Amino acid sequence: MATLDEFKAMRDAVPAAVQGELFKLMTSDPDASIQRIVEIAAEKGMTVTSEEVRGFLRQMDDDDEFDDIELDAVALAAIAGGNSGAGGEC
Repeated sequence: MATLDEFKAMRDAVPAAVQGELFKLMTSDPDASIQRIVEIAAEKGMTVTSEEVRGFLRQMDDDDEFDDIELDAVALAAIAGGNSGAGGEC
């Protein structure tokens, strides 16, 4: 099981452009974004589950580590596991 510090180090190694794409994907398709993060981690030799990624992102958000990126309600719900399957409807 990966630690939060290992996850942060892996995230820091991802190019800013890819991080931006992941953020955009998080707002439109949170599950796909989480899955892509799992895949990126695997490419870098780290094994994490989607639930671990959600937990790491939730903890990082709680610690205000995304102060330069404001997560919208859809992304926050996905991280918190509250995705109701509404399909992005308002």
